[in-house]
Order: sequence, then structure tokens, then C-alpha cells
Amino acid sequence: MQILGFPGFRGVPGLGGWTMAGSWHGPVGAVLADARGLGGAALATALREARDRSLAFTLDLDDAQWRPPPGPGVNPFAWELAHIAWFAEFWTLRGPHRVDAQGRVHAAQSARHAGPDEILDSSRLAQTQRWSVALPTRAELAGRLGAQLEAGLESLARLDPADDDAMYFHRLALFHEDMHAEAFAWMRAALGLPAPAGLALPCGARGEPLRLPAGEAGIGWAAGRPGFAFDNERDARVLRFASIEIDAAPVTAGQFCSFVELGGYDEPAFWPGEAGAWRAKAGRSQPSRWRRTTDGGWQTRWFDRWQPLDPRQPVIHVNAWEAEAWCRWAQRRLPTAAEWERAAGQAPGRFSWGRSVWEWTADGFHPYPGFLPGPYRDYSAPWFGDHRELRGGAFATPERLHEACYRNFFEPHRDDVFAGFRSVACQG
Repeated sequence: MQILGFPGFRGVPGLGGWTMAGSWHGPVGAVLADARGLGGAALATALREARDRSLAFTLDLDDAQWRPPPGPGVNPFAWELAHIAWFAEFWTLRGPHRVDAQGRVHAAQSARHAGPDEILDSSRLAQTQRWSVALPTRAELAGRLGAQLEAGLESLARLDPADDDAMYFHRLALFHEDMHAEAFAWMRAALGLPAPAGLALPCGARGEPLRLPAGEAGIGWAAGRPGFAFDNERDARVLRFASIEIDAAPVTAGQFCSFVELGGYDEPAFWPGEAGAWRAKAGRSQPSRWRRTTDGGWQTRWFDRWQPLDPRQPVIHVNAWEAEAWCRWAQRRLPTAAEWERAAGQAPGRFSWGRSVWEWTADGFHPYPGFLPGPYRDYSAPWFGDHRELRGGAFATPERLHEACYRNFFEPHRDDVFAGFRSVACQG
């Protein structure tokens, strides 16, 4: 068994078993605008806020809603909440960590507050098995979640808030919980449960397409940039880009509706390869959460309610193949992930993103050159190759996760997540 490795990390006592050697030290405080640099009291506040959100998105459910039937992308709410506490405790309180010959990560210290690894480690217990294990009651969960959070905050208070190394695992726990909060929201939407209070899909901010000239741009987490980076964002590199015309905002429901009404789902040319196989099996003529009204109009399902299609809103709950089919129909294409990131960085204020829908890109999810897994080895590596990359952020995504180089990823058939897309003009 060997010590778990990460670029620049070495095992030391007191920091969950890890620190990072290098040149990334610098002043990090509560006033830092970049959420990846949260530390000290500001990070503690964010961790409490994230926990409040997790509870608000789940504890209002009744007993029948609390344990949904098994299904793709769905977990028992009790398991997911317990997993959040387990993850934070595993990484911030149970070091040092090590990896065995099979690539599984182990903690040196036993679980104290959150629960056993065998049940709550998502890498050990398959999603389909999470309904068959004994899960804590709501009262037990409250105790676990509270005890874990307080222990984590006590640990955080003993660390130097200006030290990125010391803050690493507490930031990891924060962003992990933020991701699960959004998952609670799209699970509720998939199950037809009421929307969490305060969530709304805004109308798209339209604008003339952006024309970006040919040139070079840096992609990924820049070397020497302080703060937290996910392993799949490393290492930054400079790419050469051709000139492009890219939408200023995601495609709207009204734009997508034209494709539907003109029979776009029934035209084989728009659905080659895997897309056509999916289309034939699904048998769809419109997005999964659309339906015709008696007067020939359209409704969309928003969580537990059917409501009139708002043509100004971004199209949502479409998969990657539906996005590409629209693009073929419109004689456009999806942007590559790098094109998307370049536009977000070079056209601030004109390139609208982050508060409407996640955006499918043309790229599969693959490692950058020189990729090395982080301490949480299962964050990226198991999903390379069969997932598709998305960029941006959605209305349910905590703003801390809005980062131009952040890479989201799902299988291309998934339409339960809050995903849409934008398009790029085809050349020639």
C-alpha cells in the first residue's frame, strides 16, 4: 500500500495527511472574490451555508417522497445526506490517507460521526444497492450532520486560512456538498416533486452572436494561480483558435420549439450514429418534459407542475444528442469545451453564462495532457471516455461553482440534469 499522491502534495501530519509544496502560497482572506480561495471564517460560513442548503432541499419532503423508487440518477435522500457528511469527515478528519494496489483510498482513522465506509462511500456501494442497506432515520441524520459539521469547523479553525494547502480538503468538502445540493434539486425535478423554495429558471439574456478572431488563449487552471483546483482542470495550456461566431447566450425554448414543430425529431439526417439509436429506442418527437395542449400549444413540466412553454427561457432537460440534432437542423454546431472557455474569458459581460443552464459541448470528457488524479481519485478518472463535457452553471448551481475552467460531465443521454446548450456557426 502506498501513500496517495497528487501533483505537488506530500503527506504531513495535521492536514488530513496532506499538504502541497510549491509556490502557491499567498494572502487568502474573506474578501477574496474568487470562491476557490475561501479560507478561515469565510470558508466556515460557506460550509454552514452549504449545509443549510442541503437540509432545505430535502427535509421538507414527506415520508413517501423521502424514499423514492430506484431509478437512474436517483438516490435515497437519506443516503445522499449521510454520504455528504461521510465525505467531509473522511477527507478533513480521518487522514492520513493511502491508496491500495486496487486504487481504493483508505483513511488511517475510523469514522466518528458520519457512518461506515462500506455503506456511504459511493465508490464501494453501487447506486443500485443503496436502497437495500440500513439508512439512518431523519433524527439520526440530524445528529450525524450536526456533529460532523461542528467537528469539521473546529478542525478548520486550527489551520492557517492563508495556506492553500491547509484549506484544500475543507474546500473539497464544500464544493462536493454544493454539487450534491444541485443534485437534490434535479432529483426532485426528475421525481416530479415540488421545487425547493427560491428556485426559478430565468429568461435568457439574448444578444447578437459574438465573433471571436483567431488567436491564442489559455485553457485550464493556470500554473501559479492560488486557490483550489479540481484535478481535471490541470494543467493549463495555451491553444491556438480559429475565428468563430458563437451565441451570446444559450438556445431558447422558442428556438428549439421551431425544430420540434418542423419535424426535426423525425429527420434521420439530424440523428446519426448513437444519436439515431437513442432516438429510435426513446421514440420521442419532442423533449421528455414537453407535451402538447389541446389548442396545439406546448407545456413543460417544471418539477411537479405543468406550465406553458416560455419561449424566452433557455431550453432545458435536453440531452447531448438532442442539442446536436438542433444544431444540424440550424446548420450550426456545438462549441468545443475549449472554445466555450475562451469565450467566457475573453468576452466578459457579452457572453452570458452561469445562471441559467449547464451547456453541452462537442467534447467527450477526457483528461488533459499530463493528468494526475487528485487525492479523491474517483472524482474524474472513472468517467473519462464515456461522458460528455458540459460548461457553465445552472440556476440551481451554487455560485461558488461558477468558474470558467470548471468541467462538468454526464453521459450524453442524460436529460434529467439542468442542461441546455449554445451553438457556433459552421465554417465554410
